[in-house]
Amino acid sequence: AVGDSRSVEPRRSESRPTLELDSRLAHTSAPQHRMLLSFAPFRALATSLLGLGSPSTVQVVGDAYLDIIAKIDELPQWDGDTAIRSPIETVAGGSALNTAVQLSALCRTRRQRDQPRPFRRCVLHSRVGSDLYGELVAAKTREAGVTLSARREGGQGVCICLSGRRDRAFVSFKGSVADLSEADLDVGRLLAPGTSHLHFSAYYDCSGLQPAVPRLMARAKAERGATVSIVPQTDATGAWEGGLLELLPHTDVLLCNQREAASIAGVAIAGRRATWYEISEAVRRLHARGAPLVVVTLGPDGAVAATEQQWWFQPNQERAVKDTTGCGDAFAAGFLFGWCGSRDVQRGLVYGCACGAAAVGITGGSEPLSATSVNACMRRNEGVQRAREVRTPRTAAAGASAEAEGEAFFSEENLSDGRVCAEADEDEDEDEDEDED
Repeated sequence: AVGDSRSVEPRRSESRPTLELDSRLAHTSAPQHRMLLSFAPFRALATSLLGLGSPSTVQVVGDAYLDIIAKIDELPQWDGDTAIRSPIETVAGGSALNTAVQLSALCRTRRQRDQPRPFRRCVLHSRVGSDLYGELVAAKTREAGVTLSARREGGQGVCICLSGRRDRAFVSFKGSVADLSEADLDVGRLLAPGTSHLHFSAYYDCSGLQPAVPRLMARAKAERGATVSIVPQTDATGAWEGGLLELLPHTDVLLCNQREAASIAGVAIAGRRATWYEISEAVRRLHARGAPLVVVTLGPDGAVAATEQQWWFQPNQERAVKDTTGCGDAFAAGFLFGWCGSRDVQRGLVYGCACGAAAVGITGGSEPLSATSVNACMRRNEGVQRAREVRTPRTAAAGASAEAEGEAFFSEENLSDGRVCAEADEDEDEDEDEDED
């Protein structure tokens, strides 16, 4: 076994991470909530009875695309015409938009009532085109119940998504996404009272915003005491620079997939997917550059998270895939939902993996997940759950022994036997009835 083989007692979550729709909100849409609370008497009553005041807010900054999704079995060949069985669909998309949609949906549940740092709303800050595509994005974002703060100018960013059963590929016109800059943001609203967390999504895609990110991070921490997270996404240039490494010491959470983690850290991946050793080496290097908490998604296998002192692992039970677009964004929303309110890493992983698994059952990443679907994925994951808190692995030597030690770190012998159960309600029909209401 790698490192100290003594088991570590797991922290058991006192609450049961299950989504339940709040009965007060079950019959009211998100726009109606805002309309009701916009009247002074209702706002005063809500403030006195519910303690809203300046509501704790997660601010999401980043890309908003129009996604055109084609479900395929194999990538098309040049000079060919590939017929597909499913209709091509047009949805609002982009990492930041998808994350904001799922966070807003999660906020309309009552699962944060027992957390010490609950947040009550999510706001998306972006730039949206002034053309027809931009109007479609703005309309679909409003329909999803997301509060949007966006400048309308220029051509809308559009992404053609080729979605397969196990992976996906993109063809993008950056447009409004590449043009997004600090001038497009309402900074007063971004750093308004109540801002508790600032999330930057698609850092590499939003190249025009990169120079402002260090200032915005510093102000959010100094003025609001907010925590900060970043989802880098893929660097299309292949350089993996843009000042991200310099931001890591000032970032509370770095969320990325295994290939992104390895590329940012400068770890070469020998195969199509990273090995356990390659993942642990990438995380070690990111810690050395100052990242306090690194979260790495593993596709259908689940996710890991690590500080310099501890590692966490949350597996997924594989399920039928309808569309993989937006799964990572749903995971990010679930992780932030669980972690921001509690600072419990395992809770964040439980919610993140459940949301990511639920997202493969819908088309696109901007259809709000239902409480029922997330609960169902929690129940499935519980069947394979070996969620354990362990000590940091030591750095293994290079070569074949390094690979063996990397695999051993995640073996049964090196992980403690405790479980943090993703328990759902005992009566499954209760959630379904609530959701239908």
